[in-house]
Amino acid sequence: MLDKTSFRQRVINLDRGESITISVEEVGYTTIRGYASDLGFAYNRRYSTHRNRAERTYTITRTA
Repeated sequence: MLDKTSFRQRVINLDRGESITISVEEVGYTTIRGYASDLGFAYNRRYSTHRNRAERTYTITRTA
């Protein structure tokens, strides 16, 4: 079964230390880092991102 939760909601739902991996194709744009930063600002949280070029994915981790 496919997860119908929006990308935004999946990032907001992360607890400290949790990560999600998103393919660039799934989200449809490559501004994932900026988006995570903006959500962190809006919700007073910190996120780190890691880009895997070989798999074309980003991993977003909530750090605080």
